[in-house]
Amino acid sequence: MQRKSFDMARTAKTVSSAALLLILGLGLSACGDGGTKTAGGGPSGTEAGNAITAEILTADKAPAALARVRLMDSEGLDCDKAYSAQTDKKGRVTIEGVTEGDYTLEASLNGEALQIPVKVSGKDVDLGSDELKKMATVSGSVGDPSANGTVKVRGMEHSARVVDGSFTLDSLPEGALSLVFISDADHQDTTSTYLKAVAGEKSTSSTFAEESRALLLDDFQDSNYQNRFMPARTYDGGWWFFSYSEKTVTPDSTLIFGNNHIFKLENEDGNIVAHVAAEMGETFEDSTGEQYWAWATMGVELGKSDKKLCNDISSVDSVAFRIKGKGIIVFTVVDANLPIEDQKIARFEYRMSDEWERVSVPLADILNSRYSYKCVDQLDWDFKTNPAEPVVEIWLDDIELIGGDRLSIWEK
Repeated sequence: MQRKSFDMARTAKTVSSAALLLILGLGLSACGDGGTKTAGGGPSGTEAGNAITAEILTADKAPAALARVRLMDSEGLDCDKAYSAQTDKKGRVTIEGVTEGDYTLEASLNGEALQIPVKVSGKDVDLGSDELKKMATVSGSVGDPSANGTVKVRGMEHSARVVDGSFTLDSLPEGALSLVFISDADHQDTTSTYLKAVAGEKSTSSTFAEESRALLLDDFQDSNYQNRFMPARTYDGGWWFFSYSEKTVTPDSTLIFGNNHIFKLENEDGNIVAHVAAEMGETFEDSTGEQYWAWATMGVELGKSDKKLCNDISSVDSVAFRIKGKGIIVFTVVDANLPIEDQKIARFEYRMSDEWERVSVPLADILNSRYSYKCVDQLDWDFKTNPAEPVVEIWLDDIELIGGDRLSIWEK
């Protein structure tokens, strides 16, 4: 069952990609080269670290000679951890003295650009050859028509002024972007959103979520199937899925989105929520003696799609969510690196009602004593089979981790 769930999580990417084309654009900020680190080391040229090399080509596959290159902390909004460089006549560039961490390398030349995620971990990194593409533009609203401030792009030197709630970012590289709105108003929390910019095209964005809710896993307000808890601009994990036994379970076809059997996202008076239902059949045995039992799972990857890259949530006190529906669900915490029969390391059974309720599940109380929360891959809401109540229906919203620290969880 679990392996099928993982496959469904991967297929959710295809469904999500269209929904991710929502967001903004960017222009170069006033953050100049002063104080940044130059190719060949830190400001003094002696900083110990690793070297990053790359070959940059134009869209026509010619060497991108003298292209501007920037390397920034992938979570950064300013130039605190920035390195600057320029390609040589053959389009080659080397940035030395880079400390360990996650970065974004951006190159630009004559209306073309690219971005490359870079992980530096104890050794030099050769990025090989990559091609520039036409720059993208993102326009949109931060959600408040009276808001003024600045939108910045995490990990890249781009920003734009927000006037009366609207902004436009241009000169952007193609790919996943994380945007942060910083209001001019005093004591107002920053908000953020994700999107995928497309080369040579204009995109629009209007969904920003409060960053103060740092451990909010998902509220579905971005209308896509990737949770907002994943590190900014990480698009290889965090996917929602709905998986079930095709021989014994009949999903409500009106609540299924596309061929990948993803659940519906529905609008309840402006609030986006997840909604899925299925009729649970009875276990049966075929002519060969093989048994088929009824199971269905609504779940989300907490880590990346590579199950070896999990998250340590041992510092989290509880998982809370709003839920309503019919029947019984079993909230489950999964460690996919264990043998398949042991992967469900914690379970909490809950009978739903037809009114929204906020449920808080204390993680310490439900953990199997043989295991720990140091390597968690996904959270599941399993449908429980009950012949007296064959239909299980879930409405789900506002999944949140309580306690713990978001950045320390990412480090795993």
